[in-house]
Amino acid sequence: MTYLLNILYLGLGASALCFVTWNLAVKVLGAVKTSVYIYMVPVITVVTSVLLKEPVTWVSVMGTVLAVAGLFLSEYNGKGSGNSE
Repeated sequence: MTYLLNILYLGLGASALCFVTWNLAVKVLGAVKTSVYIYMVPVITVVTSVLLKEPVTWVSVMGTVLAVAGLFLSEYNGKGSGNSE
């Protein structure tokens, strides 16, 4: 019974709900803008592991910093730098 409940949770929660949420985000933000946020998955994983009291290593901290920095760089449009693109 435990295995069945785990499979149902993974099938309904992790797969179906995430698929619907992702498609809603694509509808609202557009495909290009939404695809940038896929790089937040490791950051959310690290935050969740902290909540579950898992050990945080310097590699996970650096990966989180790099992922967030990359997200900000990809979203930066040069406002205030004099560019008129």
